This record gives sequence, C-alpha cells and structure tokens, in this order.
Amino acid sequence: MNNDAQHFYEFEDFRLDQIRGVLFQGEEVVNLTPKAVEILRLLVEKRGEIVSKDEIFAKIWPDSFVEEANLSHHIFKLRKALGEREDRKLIETVPKRGYRFVGVLQAEKLLEIPNGDRKKPMRWWIVATVVAVLVLITTGWYFYSRLSGNQPEVETARDIRSIAVMPFVNESGNEDVEYLSDGMTETLINSLSEVPSLSVKSRPAVFRFKGREIAPQTLASELNVQAILFGRLTLKGNELTLFLSLIDPQTENQIWGKQYGRKLSDLVALQSEIGRDVAHSLEDRLTAAAEDSLSKNYSKKGDAYRLYLLGDYYWAKFTKEGLRQAEKHYEEAIAIDPNYALAYAGLANTYWVLGVNGHVSSAEAAPKVRVAAERAFELAPQLAESHVALGAYKMFFEWDLDGAENLFRKAMALDRDYAVPHELLAYVHRARGRHEDAVGEAKRANELDPLNLLMLGDIAVCYRFAGQLEQALEINKRLLEMDPNFADTRFENGLLLAEVGDHEAAVREITKGLALSENSSKIKSGLGIVHARAGDHAKAKKVIDELLAESKEKYVSPMDIALIYSAMNDRDKAFDWLEKAYQERTPWMFELNVTPEFASIKDDARFGDLLKRIGLIP
Repeated sequence: MNNDAQHFYEFEDFRLDQIRGVLFQGEEVVNLTPKAVEILRLLVEKRGEIVSKDEIFAKIWPDSFVEEANLSHHIFKLRKALGEREDRKLIETVPKRGYRFVGVLQAEKLLEIPNGDRKKPMRWWIVATVVAVLVLITTGWYFYSRLSGNQPEVETARDIRSIAVMPFVNESGNEDVEYLSDGMTETLINSLSEVPSLSVKSRPAVFRFKGREIAPQTLASELNVQAILFGRLTLKGNELTLFLSLIDPQTENQIWGKQYGRKLSDLVALQSEIGRDVAHSLEDRLTAAAEDSLSKNYSKKGDAYRLYLLGDYYWAKFTKEGLRQAEKHYEEAIAIDPNYALAYAGLANTYWVLGVNGHVSSAEAAPKVRVAAERAFELAPQLAESHVALGAYKMFFEWDLDGAENLFRKAMALDRDYAVPHELLAYVHRARGRHEDAVGEAKRANELDPLNLLMLGDIAVCYRFAGQLEQALEINKRLLEMDPNFADTRFENGLLLAEVGDHEAAVREITKGLALSENSSKIKSGLGIVHARAGDHAKAKKVIDELLAESKEKYVSPMDIALIYSAMNDRDKAFDWLEKAYQERTPWMFELNVTPEFASIKDDARFGDLLKRIGLIP
C-alpha cells in the first residue's frame, strides 16, 4: 500500500479523515477543535458501544485534570456541528455512564490514490494552510483585544462578582449517593452567599439545569452570572473524591480548580474547606465576618451532617413515605449531635407537613412540631428554617395568624432566597381574605422555587379561593402538562371543574388523583364533594362511609367529612364534624372563613360562633 493511503469514516453527508484529524461535510471543512474531532473519532471507532467518560478523559486528556463541563461542551459542539435534532441523533447520552455513536457508517475504508491524481490531495493541504492562518490571525486578535481592553471577559477570579454553583454530578454509579451530591451543592451555595460582595444563584435557580448538558456560555447567559462552578463527586466505600472547576463561560477556560479526597467521616471539615477555598479564589481578602460565616457549621460531626443531608433529600420528595424517612434521618442526626439546630428545624418542618397533609393527627404532630421548632430556635435564632417551623406551628395548630406572619417575615429577612416563608405567608393572606396579596406571595414563592410543583399549585389554590376560576384552571393546565401524575393537581382541578359545573370531568379528575395518591383521605373527600355538588348524595354518603371505615385503620381528618356534609347542605352533620375538627385543632381551621366548600353554611349562626372561637373574627 502506498504512502498516500487515507483512512476515512463516512456517515450521512459527513466524512471523518482520522489521519488529518478533519471532519468534512460534503467538500467543506467542519469547524471543530482538534479535541472535538478526537472525541468523535473515538466514538465512531467504538460505534454502538458505550464509551465511558473516564475512558474519554484518559484517551483525550491523558495527562490533565479536565472538568466534566469541558467534555459536555465538546459533545454539545459536536452535536451542533452534526446538525442533531430530537428526531435525528448521532451521539447518544447514556445517563451516568457515557456516550455512544449511533449513526450508520456508509463506509470505513482505506482509499488508494491513483498516480494520475497525486496532485489532487494538495487542495486539502491548501485548506489546512488557510485554516492555520485563520487560527493565527484569530489568536493574535484575541491577545491584542485582551491587552487593549476591548474584551469584556473575566481576567482573573478576582474580577468575579456573580457565580452559579451547578449541581455536583454524582459519578459513583449509585443513585443512593445522590443526596450527598445535592446536599453538598446546597451547602456550598449557602456558604458562598455569606460573602458580601458576591452574588450567588439560589438552589432552585441552578437545580432546574440538573442532568442537562448545556454549554457554560448558555448557562451564564440564562443565569446572568460571570462564572460557573462545576463539581464531580465519587464515593467508593468511605472514600469521597470531589473535583471542582471554576469556569469563565466566555472563554471556557478554567480559572481555578482543585481535587479533594477525604474520608466520609471528614465531611464537615471538607465542606468548610471547600467554601473557604472557593471564596478565597474569588476574593483577595475576606472580611472577618465572611471568614466566620464560611467556617460556621451547625454540627462538627460528619455522620450527623451526612444524616441531615439524607433527611433533606427525603423531605423534598414530599410523600408520606419520604417524610417518614426524613423524620428517621433527622432523629438519627440529633442522636449523634443533640445540639444540631438544622436537624431540629428539619424535624419540626417534617412534623408539621405530616400533620397538615392529614397523615397524622394534630394531637400527634403539634407537640412534636413545637418542641423541635423551639429547640432549633433556641440553638440558632438566626436560622430562617427555625422561624418557618415556629411560624407554621403558630398558624396551623394555634391559628395565630399575627404571630405566624411575624415569624415568616423574619425568615424572609434572614434568607431572601427561601421560598417556603413566602408560600406560608400566602396562606395567612388567603385566610384573611386578602386574595391579591396571597396571589402575590404565592407567585414570589414560585419564582424562588420554579421546579416545585406545589409552589405553582398554590397560585391556583389562591385564585380558586378568590373566585378567579379561569386563572386557576389555566395554571392547573400548565401543571398537568408538566406532570400529569401529580395527584394534588388532579384533586384541585376536580374541585375547580365542579365549581364551574362540569361534574363528570370533576369526578374523572379526582378519581385519577385518588389512584395516584394511593387512597389519600383528603383526595377521597374531594370525590364526595363533587358527587354532592352534582346532586348525587347517595354516592357522597358512600364516600363518607368509606372514610369512616378507613378511620379505624388510619387517621382521617374530621374536616374531610365536614366538607362533604357541607357540600350536601346537611348543616347539622357539617357542624357536628366541624366541632370535632375544632376540638382536635385540625390545621386548616384557620381558613374556615374563606374555604369555598363552606360557603353554603356561612349564614348559619353556628358558623359565626365557630369563627369567634377560632379567633378569626372579634
């Protein structure tokens, strides 16, 4: 074989010359970096096979530490150059494993160049020469512009005043470690937020990008920040390894990076070290207050901190089982460190959610909320979470709206990015009939936590209570497009459809919600309400009988049964069950005066008497 043999891969209208390291589309050279071409060649050579990220790092960057974002960016550029669409993929991402070339090769050949055509290949050398000249010109202009001050890019880490800490990537190959990567990301965000001169994007703002491959420049533009911090985490046994890389999104150069290796038991010290290292890379000199904040740990014990993160992870699932798991892990953290304020706050917030969602009675939830919230407040009065827990206790179990509002506003002042106090303040406004204010606070909570479907759902509930049914239906439509299996949305949508008179659709919606919720008592009561509104009192009474039978096996709120009797306009039984709800201090009694389902019995003297005893009217 002569020396002019060339090895090509051909697919679609592309030709990859692996000898020269050039990709052609037709007769045109595709503008790609050498590293991108090397990655493509590796994937094509192993077409149909998964090529792990570790293998790509080892073969493309054998002697360098490279952040995963760099690889993601090259894959992004390759896909763009190959003209990929949703219905036409050449490079497939295999989550948590790597990438795979799935295109069909038309040819993989060694081409012999006839003697008469020996001079023809020169045109490729001409192209290569032109490309090289252009690179030199571009490089020269780049350095000239940097020196002349014409480029608005970050010169050093010291110039950075805004940053986004992206969710750390769990590369352990074990989903059970996800709580650790998420929790460490959130802790670093909270720590860096204490640096006065630095604007740090909140957890909800960055977590909406979790698991998505997006170029750093696009991330920076969407988040409006100067720099992006990426992290990769692996856990093998008790050995934790973390890779951090601070990227200038305009140049995609690494400004700062570091690899950490620690025992899992050293997690608290590692988290503090990370916070200080990143902050010092951004600031020449930190204030004493900032140094103290970065070093602040609510627990010095690594196992307690790890269990707290695990509790947070399960709490965010917001299911009965998830909340029970969260309760267990918070209690385990407190057993290791009895002075762990964050764990007490987490435990208090778990108890009130269990009570409010009807999973347990007020008699069980209320004292636990109070003890845990007051202990968290005693240990760390500056914690926003402590204020929220205590405020929730006052609102749901003491029906003290003034005291609750005061605590929620203090929580907002302590943590301006915390969505929950805005969500709960919306409930206070709603209970007082200040519907415009309620919608405003619910919208603010949704802005702060856009991925939380409950926050968006709260806006719909506020609109329903205000009688603005079209707006509520529109939001529920959006929610069902986002997640058709969200039981609470089906429940709320069913109540709305019943209010506008579409009873058949209402029954269908709540029946779907009931199946999705695994037979929630609250959602089952909704089925009774819509049957009653449709005039089918026999079916409504059947739902009541089912709830009473279930109450022998699990907790069923008296409010759930009172709502159905009210919809049936059976006043005596409605007030009998409302009295039971009052005696049990059922959480949602503070909204009695504005709950649409009780509108039919508001003219009864017993209703006014109940409002006075609750403290809602003088």
